[in-house]
Amino acid sequence: MSILRQEVELTVQLGHERAEMSAVGIVSWHPDIEVMTMRSYCGPDGLVLLLVTTNPIRASQVLEAAGFKCKGNPVILFGPLYRAGLAASVVTELAVLGINVLYSYVSRAGVGYQYLVFKTTEDDRAMQVLEASASVRNAFSETGQSLQETAA
Repeated sequence: MSILRQEVELTVQLGHERAEMSAVGIVSWHPDIEVMTMRSYCGPDGLVLLLVTTNPIRASQVLEAAGFKCKGNPVILFGPLYRAGLAASVVTELAVLGINVLYSYVSRAGVGYQYLVFKTTEDDRAMQVLEASASVRNAFSETGQSLQETAA
């Protein structure tokens, strides 16, 4: 199903936890939590894992119980992306309207399922722009899918 909606992205600080398993391993043990996107990077305090899940509150609870430090941040989730260059055109469309994209990444969540996650200076306005965007609508109509715009 095609998605354009605001989600909660968990920022998980790695390296100082007491857990025997990885953060992703811990989350995968819980059938009520599905990982939609995942990305990691090296920050000033060590490795950081970014997760968008189907149940961010529960994911945060199980990760914190295992000793991980988590923080939730609102982001926009868009996808699945079916054509190359769509992510760049979305970011460009927002920039033209003065909406700064603070960061973005594409995450693959299975064969044929790549999602764009991005954080802007104005997430609510960015959602309005993208909901009205011809390029977004066209991307989904090419696949015969409709766009789910409901907020999480």
